Parts: sequence; C-alpha cells; structure tokens
Amino acid sequence: MEDSGADLRFKTAKPSVYLDQWVWIRLARAHVGRPSKLSDVALLESLKTAAEAGVAFPLSATHYEETLRITDPAQRREIARVMAPIAMGRTIRKQTDLVRHQLLTALHETIGRPTFRPAPLQILGLGVHWSFIGIEGFMTVVDPDGRVVQTVEPNWTRRLNQYCEFSLMAGPADAEIPNLEKLGYVDPRFFETNTGNRLAWEESYVEQAGKIKSSEELRVALFAREITHEYGVTLQTILNEYRLSLSSIVSGSKANSRAQMMAFSERVPTMRIAVDIKRDLFRNPSRPWTWNMVRDIDALSVAVPLCDVVICDRDALDLLRRSGAPDRYGTTVTEKLEDIPDLLMDLTRLPRAAEPDLSDWASIGPVEGFSIAEPEPQESIPMGSRIQLLDRSGKPLPAPPGVRRR
Repeated sequence: MEDSGADLRFKTAKPSVYLDQWVWIRLARAHVGRPSKLSDVALLESLKTAAEAGVAFPLSATHYEETLRITDPAQRREIARVMAPIAMGRTIRKQTDLVRHQLLTALHETIGRPTFRPAPLQILGLGVHWSFIGIEGFMTVVDPDGRVVQTVEPNWTRRLNQYCEFSLMAGPADAEIPNLEKLGYVDPRFFETNTGNRLAWEESYVEQAGKIKSSEELRVALFAREITHEYGVTLQTILNEYRLSLSSIVSGSKANSRAQMMAFSERVPTMRIAVDIKRDLFRNPSRPWTWNMVRDIDALSVAVPLCDVVICDRDALDLLRRSGAPDRYGTTVTEKLEDIPDLLMDLTRLPRAAEPDLSDWASIGPVEGFSIAEPEPQESIPMGSRIQLLDRSGKPLPAPPGVRRR
C-alpha cells in the first residue's frame, strides 16, 4: 500500500479511506435492506468494524455539497444515517488550508523560505466547520454572561454534538427551509447556477484550450490558470507574510523562469492533481464539462495525497492513473468494492490506527461510540443558560456555514 519512493508527507495521522459519494449511497441502500449486491451488507459491517478499530473514513466539503443537493429529505437522511456513524464526524480540513501548507512546503524546498520545514498540519478534525472554515465548532452550554457551564455532563455534550453533526449532514426538512432562509440559509443548488460559478469558469476555457496543440503547453497554461484563479490570494498572502515576491521563486530568462515556476507548482500535490486531470478533460473537446467533474476534481485532488486508500468510480480512476498520482503519493486507488475488506484489514494493523488524535471524540466526552440519537434534555443545566457554538478555545463561531466553495 505504501511505496517507499512515494511522497507520503501529507498523509493523515490516522490510516484513512476516502469513499466517493456513490459508495456511501450503495452503503445506505444496504443499510435499509435494499442492497445493490448482497455483498454490500457484509461490506457495510466491515467498514463499521474498521472504524471502531481506528481507521478514519473522513468526509470532505464535497460530501456535504453532494448530499445536501439531494432534494429528497428522506434520502438525505438515509445516507446520513450511514455516513455519520462510520465517518464518526471526522472531516478533512478546509481545502485552502491544505494548499497553504503545501505551498509553504514547496517554498521551503525550492527557495528556503520559510527557513524551517513547516510543521505537519492537523488534517483530520471534527465536524462540518472543519471542512468549510478550518475551525472546529462545538455546541456548548454557556451561562447568561457567555461563560462555559462546567457542571454539564461531558458525555451529554458529546452526544449533543454528534447528533448535531448528523442533522447538519442530513440537511433540513422541507418545512424548515422558509424559516432557515430568513436566517441566511441558501439552497446548495444556487451555487451551481449563480453568475461566475465554477463550472462556467471551466467551460469558458474550452475554446482557448482547444487552440493549444501541445499537451505540455496546455499543462503549463493550466498551472498558471489554477494558481492565479484558485489559490492566488493564498499564495500572495504567504508571499506578503515572508516579504517575498514572485521574483523570489522565478528569475532569469523566460525559459528558466517557466521551468522554475513549474518545478515549484509540481510540488503542490492538490494543484498538480487538479491540473493533470483538467488537461485530459480539456484535450477531449467532445466531452462536455459537468458539475460532477468539478466535484470529482475537488475531492480527488485533496483525497489522493492525504488518504491511504481512495475508492472512486472507473472514470475517475482512469484519469488518476493517467496522471500518475496514486503511485506518486503512495495511495491505493480502486473502483472495486470487493477490494475494500482486505485493504481495511491491512490498515487496522498499522500502529497509527490505535493512536488517539484530535479527531477522536474523547476530547469532548469519554463515552464510546458515535450516536445519531437526539439526547434527552439535561436537567442540570442552570436556568438562563443557552447553547452556543464555540471553538475548542471557547471563542464563539458563526452559525453553521452554507454550502459554498473556497
């Protein structure tokens, strides 16, 4: 599973498996007694066993987007009933945070700034806020002055937050939407049709990409497009912090500058995977761009460098293999569900499966497991107290985010 020559620097602390959305849908069908194949029932049990043994099945922002855009509340709830207990509320950190760390690492390796190699980044965290804003948020009982009530049973707080994560994943019932819209809720599908949406951005380049005959020249152009449009603000912020400029990365003749910029960009795994996949797509003009493509690129460009195993569909697997990403980052990528039990067995044997980290719920409450049941009201909560969303340090957070990208 791990190639000694592969780049494993960005792997999660816990052994991890990224399941594409279609896998979760298959598992949900098995959970309610309508399996696509009889073997899906046994697969579901093997995933539960592996999760209890310390293997992480983290969710990304893409999972929330794809689940919440399902119009049928009952179907969303069926999927959430499977996703929540297996994922255990673990999520992958906000994508721009991950790329910022990758950019910092690339700068250190190419120009020696920052002087010291960036410390390993905490990749796995708890909850939807971690995947969208890079900060964990927990429902916490506070008194009228906003101070945390220390007498509340920690296990009750843990159960409350697990139930909230499940509810956020399942999304609102139809009857709840009018009131939520008054509070700022936005239908996830809005972001697929608003002006300047991300699909339209890719479609706008199809004609220009078709004029670039060389595959390598197209790749260079796509790197430039990716770093300026998707991560330009992140890169400029880093350069400002270290009092650097682009001339710190590139210098000399046009050819040398381009070679230096490419060498730098190729050290940023998420960007490199996205570019290589997009190059193949742009070189096939008969294939129209879709939102599924955009979301697949988002998911895979994050999951492959970070996770030990990625389960995706056959089309995505073919694109990844052509990019060389699985071998480059030591990731097992397959579309075969029958491969999963053996892969899980290998992962559960890794020492890091048993090591606790900040994505374990023990830091919230000591009770075992993950519960999606709504907890009974706490009689010990003092009069006048309220539940507020706080980060780990006790600082208030805004309401749960709408589904939006970067």
